[in-house]
Parts: sequence; structure tokens; C-alpha cells
Amino acid sequence: MTQPIRKVPLTHGAQWLIRAFNLGTRNPRAIFGAGLLVMAVLYLVMYLFTMPLRVGESEPDMERIVSVIGIAALAAVLVLPVLLGGLMHVIREAESGRPVRARDLFAPLRQHKAVQLALLGVIQIALALICGTLLLWATGPDFWAHYQDMARGAIGGQVNVPAAHSPTLVIVVQLVYYYFSTAVVLVSIPLIMFSGLDISAAVRRSLGASVWNLGSYLFAAMLFMLGVMISGALISVVSLAAMQLGSLIHPAVGQLLVVAVVVAYGSAFLVVMCGTCYYAWRDVFTDNDDAPAANAPRTPRPGELEA
Repeated sequence: MTQPIRKVPLTHGAQWLIRAFNLGTRNPRAIFGAGLLVMAVLYLVMYLFTMPLRVGESEPDMERIVSVIGIAALAAVLVLPVLLGGLMHVIREAESGRPVRARDLFAPLRQHKAVQLALLGVIQIALALICGTLLLWATGPDFWAHYQDMARGAIGGQVNVPAAHSPTLVIVVQLVYYYFSTAVVLVSIPLIMFSGLDISAAVRRSLGASVWNLGSYLFAAMLFMLGVMISGALISVVSLAAMQLGSLIHPAVGQLLVVAVVVAYGSAFLVVMCGTCYYAWRDVFTDNDDAPAANAPRTPRPGELEA
């Protein structure tokens, strides 16, 4: 029987984020290792799909560059929900005290849920096309050409913001798109992974939850973005300090330290984001915080360590 969507207080948005910040106390190696694996897989996808730019023509034309990068970005959009589902699986298993390792990030493949998760990327692409069509209608046919001129001018240090026919409508359309496209993907992932729903049911219920709990979801999102801005500024300072200290030994050491800081921050970012969505799913869609996964618990293999 499908469980009802709970209406939760506004303050629960803050609680989800706080609990996500405290993730990793049970099994940090598995949780943050899975976060690093997410980044590694995304990098590998982008590297493989942009390989045509590194072979063949010595100087590919701009149209080919845009096409290849666009295809690579589409591939990443399809792969990302699968990886986020795997990361939420690792988080859930670790928080439940069950044995789990970083490579359990690929649990959606074993559980045959990767295709449904990847289809969330297709939905996100469709929503982006709808948003683009609405923006084109709201801004006039010349807006995008002016926008491209603005982007090219920004590279040279000259920014001329294009004027839209309906600037208020542009802002509203973009806010609605970003909220619902993000909610559909991030809320549908645990519904597919843990609630046993197919993609159509998961999308319907995620849309319902994003409307029914608009306040708590937005509050969590605003707190998360505020945290990203503050932590991003701090990481910039830390990276600069690491570069300076490492350069005292060798410039390559400084660059390596900066990469290490950025990668660690990226892993923490993914863990907190997925953790927030996981706790939101538990709060809104389940009756028992420690409810078992939809699939039967995996029996630990002999000699398997929790870490």
C-alpha cells in the first residue's frame, strides 16, 4: 500500500541539513569514499565523451567543440541520478549500521534500478527544453542571440545584460524550473531506490511532495545554498593558502594540494546534498526512521568489514 505524503513543519528543512552535516560518524570511509567515486565516474564519463576533441583535428571548429561538449554533458546528466542513488544507498546502509563499502555506490546496477534512475535525467532534459521554450516566448527571438553576445563579451571583460520583453516572467520561469526539476530528480531517487516505486509513480509523488512541503523544501534549499556560499568562500581561502604553502616546496606540490582540497570539498558537498534528500525522504514518505530497504538486506560476505 502506498504511504501518504506527510506535511512536515518548516523547521524540518533545517533538521535534514543538520543531520546531513553529521553524516559519516558510523562509516566515513564508505560514505566519503563513495562521494569520491561519484566524482571519479563523472570525470571518466566527461573524459571519454570529449575524447574526439583530443584526437583527429588539431584545431576543431567551434561547432564541433559545442556538439561534443553537449553530448558529454547529456551523458553526465543521465549517469548522475544513478550515482546519486548509489550514494544514498551507501548513506542508508551506513546509518542503519549495516556493512557497506564505497564500491556499493554501484548498488543500482545490482538492483536493476539504473535504467529508471537514468530516465530521471531524461525528464530533467525535457523540463530544460520546456523552460527554454517558455523563456524564448517570454524574451523575444533576439534574446538568446544577445545572451550569447553577452557570454562572449564577458570573456573579454565586457558584460552587457540583454533586456527581456518580460523580465519578471523570465525570473519566475527560471525559479519554477530550478525548483521542480531539482525536486523531481532528488526526491524521486530515494522513492525509486527505497520505496520500490517505478519512475512514473516516483515522479508523481515527488511532484506532490514538492508542492505539499514547499516551505520545508525551500527552507532546506536556501540553507543549503547559504552553506555552499560560505563554505565555498572558505575553501577558496584554504586553497589559496595551500597553494602558497605547497609552492614553497615546488609549484606542482601547491597545485596538488589545491586539487586535494577541492576534491575533498566536492565529496563532502555530494554527501551533504544526498544526505539531506535521504532524510527528507524518511521524514516525508516513511513511518519508521529505521525502516529496512525495499530489497532484502544483503548478507555480509565472510571477512567483510564495515569500512
